[in-house]
Amino acid sequence: MGQCIKEYNLDLKDYKEGGSVFRRRAVRGIIKQGEKYLVIHGKYGDYKFPGGGMKEGEELSDTLIREVREETGFQVLPDSMRDYFLVHERRKGEPEDLLEMDSWYYFCQVEEGQHERNLDDYEKEYDYQVSWMTLPEIIQKNEEVKDSSRIPWIVRETMVMRKIQEMESKKESVSV
Repeated sequence: MGQCIKEYNLDLKDYKEGGSVFRRRAVRGIIKQGEKYLVIHGKYGDYKFPGGGMKEGEELSDTLIREVREETGFQVLPDSMRDYFLVHERRKGEPEDLLEMDSWYYFCQVEEGQHERNLDDYEKEYDYQVSWMTLPEIIQKNEEVKDSSRIPWIVRETMVMRKIQEMESKKESVSV
């Protein structure tokens, strides 16, 4: 399933040292059609790539396919999964003192046509909607968010979007 383009460490240092720790693994899809990327946005103004946490016994590819389908209604083409970013994140958890999360961001494509979404309760509560937008538009929207206390992932998402934007501006080859 491709190779790791870059690996990043993101430590918000907003947590209590020596407290309880929750570890999570997640997979997210970087899906581009033309100049626009598939993103999810919620009621707090945040925009992020679709994806989510791995279930027990799941492979990275299984999680990516399941999460993108649930959140967006689009079906990932399994053979399209290519190179990826890996982000090691440490931030304040809830209810744990510290969340340590590894997020794999795979470049991939989706089939034509959108199916019905299957949102989790918290995703419904956050009023997640699907959009296709350019990276500059998405980054600008995320930068306009003044209070990220309910959406701490916005820091990670914006960082990854900036890294993709840098790669695109340098015309680095990205397999999609």
